[in-house]
Amino acid sequence: MKREIVVPYISEEGKITLRAIERRYRLSTHAVASIAFVDASVIYCLEQGGPLPVKVVEQILRRLSEVTGQDYSMETVGGYWIEKEES
Repeated sequence: MKREIVVPYISEEGKITLRAIERRYRLSTHAVASIAFVDASVIYCLEQGGPLPVKVVEQILRRLSEVTGQDYSMETVGGYWIEKEES
């Protein structure tokens, strides 16, 4: 499958970043990975602003919301790229 970035960048403007969430709750990369049921390399990619499939980003943010009781979604968290898988 070919991957391409379809949304240039989910801006940090007016939004919290994953790193800020980690600092707020004193969570490590591995802790967030465990919470979100993904590999730590996926969280590292998101922390660095790397591109990820939209479903993976939504899963991470949904799980963080469930654990913290806060609303973390693509509308409230920024600082990363979204990629689209093409067949």
